[in-house]
Amino acid sequence: MRVFASAFFLFAIITLPGCGSGVAISGTVVYDDGTPVEEGTVIGELESGGKSTVQGEIRNGSFSLGTAKPGDGVAPGVYKIMIVGRALGDSELAAGKKPANAGKYGKFDSSGLKIDASAGAKKDIKLVVSRPGKS
Repeated sequence: MRVFASAFFLFAIITLPGCGSGVAISGTVVYDDGTPVEEGTVIGELESGGKSTVQGEIRNGSFSLGTAKPGDGVAPGVYKIMIVGRALGDSELAAGKKPANAGKYGKFDSSGLKIDASAGAKKDIKLVVSRPGKS
């Protein structure tokens, strides 16, 4: 019986770290004209059931959400989403470079973006944002 208990404990330790993840969510982030957002981060916060946060890096418009590592999936539920662009350096700002998207997308409460990661929901998501200066 001790051997069984020890084996079960070892199995649990090995397999539990990835347990909270599981629903594979990936997609694209595009501007309202269809052009892909080149870089940034998609960050999600579970609406109910705790403050689970997920994220995925945007590369050439594509992202894949994860909890512990990129693309490892998310716990089921509905997530409020924000899109954070790459921080611009002083020289880029001085040269007139603008943030990747309108500021409202940088906060969960103002972005208006959500992802449904519950059973049966679409898992390939398209998020549409506007450029700075547009609403």
